[in-house]
Amino acid sequence: MTTGLTADRALLFSGIAAGLLFFIVPTIEVFRRPGFDIQRHAISVLSLGEGGWIMKAVFIVCGILTLMCALGIYMELARGWVRFAAPLLIGAYGLGLMLAGLFDAPAGLGFPPGTPQDQAPVMMAGAILHSVAFMVAFSSLIASCFVFALYFLHAQQAIWAAISLVVGIALPALIGLGISMIIAPGIAFYWAAMLGWLWLATTVLVLTRTS
Repeated sequence: MTTGLTADRALLFSGIAAGLLFFIVPTIEVFRRPGFDIQRHAISVLSLGEGGWIMKAVFIVCGILTLMCALGIYMELARGWVRFAAPLLIGAYGLGLMLAGLFDAPAGLGFPPGTPQDQAPVMMAGAILHSVAFMVAFSSLIASCFVFALYFLHAQQAIWAAISLVVGIALPALIGLGISMIIAPGIAFYWAAMLGWLWLATTVLVLTRTS
């Protein structure tokens, strides 16, 4: 293992920077934006209305940082199928985030202000592309959890293998609980997003110690 902040380590830490940015800014916006209700609204709708450019910028910048992290993962890992699978999946996650920032989430359920409270989300072309981008991003992130679970298991890092496996199961479970209304959708989606970023950040830190 090399010492110092090499190019691959700097790229890896871009994933941590993305996680911090995605946690700090949207969390502030949740409380700052009039009419937003975390129990009803997914944080992606913060990209709508006045001030929505902030959330759009977060999506795009975090996507770019995640792509940089994917390159760092490729440079950090040794040979093997994981060296290609993991960066591709994390890269797809970053690309999905960027596309989610370029296309608007569907308006509805009283947000942005002026939208009727009982209006179901309106799935225009841009909203459909936003939803597809979300599915690509989140599916890729979930798949990468299982890839890293196998990687850490092969590297005899049983604890981190188990953590990756649990997160890979927990992420779709949270989304399912939100969709089924067992947990308030906005809250379920928020915690799923933050759990994903926390997992990526810790994985990056572990990679710098084990690869």
